[in-house]
Amino acid sequence: MKKKPTMKRNPAVESPLESPRVRVLNWLKRSLASGEIPRGGELPSARAIAKLLGIAPNTAATALSEAEEQGLVVCRAGTNRRYAGEVRKVGGDSLASSAVFVLAGQMSFTDIATAPSWSDSFLALDVVRSLSLRGRSVALYTPQSLPAGGLDAIFEARPGGMVVTNSVSGDPLAMEALRRCREAGIPAVAYGNAPELRAFDRAYSDHRAGSRDLTRWLIAHGRKRIVPFFPFAPTRFWEQERIAGYEEAMREAGLEPVASKPFCMPGIQVPGLIEYFRINTAMSLSALVTMRRDGDSPDALLCLNDDWARPAIAAVKELGLDARRDILVAGYDNMAKGSGFDAVSMEHPTVTVDKHNERSAEDLAALVLARMDGTLPPEPQARIHKHELVEVAQ
Repeated sequence: MKKKPTMKRNPAVESPLESPRVRVLNWLKRSLASGEIPRGGELPSARAIAKLLGIAPNTAATALSEAEEQGLVVCRAGTNRRYAGEVRKVGGDSLASSAVFVLAGQMSFTDIATAPSWSDSFLALDVVRSLSLRGRSVALYTPQSLPAGGLDAIFEARPGGMVVTNSVSGDPLAMEALRRCREAGIPAVAYGNAPELRAFDRAYSDHRAGSRDLTRWLIAHGRKRIVPFFPFAPTRFWEQERIAGYEEAMREAGLEPVASKPFCMPGIQVPGLIEYFRINTAMSLSALVTMRRDGDSPDALLCLNDDWARPAIAAVKELGLDARRDILVAGYDNMAKGSGFDAVSMEHPTVTVDKHNERSAEDLAALVLARMDGTLPPEPQARIHKHELVEVAQ
């Protein structure tokens, strides 16, 4: 006979804002995650749990029944005994049936200690960290690391919830995962606010507001001919939101918005980073020369991000101009470290936006757990966190 676990109460991890039912579920999940209650081990009685947590026995019994529906608890036929749910396997990895699956995009960094805070990798890793700190079993996958069987294997394991962290509106695999979650009744949370994501709980940074604030800052510093200077034509939803925010700020100031000036050729093949930077600087320079020739010389450039601001700054200097006086250059993402062009250029834009991915990660984790616990209204919830305008010292 398996020995019942000795129950230990940890007031530090119990929130007074939790309902008694949620308190039982969270205590059980923490106990399973820590090994205090081993997989397959017999659970204490509802009365014992109620005494431990200071709640009514009927409430504890109701919560245990809900835990049974979630697969956290198994009742053996012919007995009143409850046991910790069985472990499910996904691609050879053992996970609790209540595990949260995190589906990320391409992971450029695998260690949160070294991943730049602006990167998609950091966002995914921080979601994993946030969920783990809450005692959840978490599995992180990318399209390249899915187990044999792909999404079929994922959904066969019946995850407790799913978080999709990359900008998924153009990603068929991520959208398919979200669709299957909805059909299976599995709580799913997405990062972003594209129209196709609005049927799901989601967390995101407001790109329109960020671009509007950048443009207002440039206008306040005497700039009137502000040009969106993206390497490619804006087609993704968040890029279009950036353009919309820019246009709103220009019009409210009585200025005429200017169309984006793409300067890069998609799919260009280059032998190395230095050559790639050189080519993009030359293309940026060509775009600036053309605008000057046509009498449309800008006094500020609104770049896609801090990385793409670097060839723009280099091009401004090629014209013999100052990138902080003659043509102000604005970036995005506050890429103080980990920028792709770090090895080539350490120039920084005059002003940028920090999206604070750590806030999005916290929102994504909190949303999926609240949905799993049944504490959210039925309609999809959105969490929008505030960005920060950052003036960059040189």
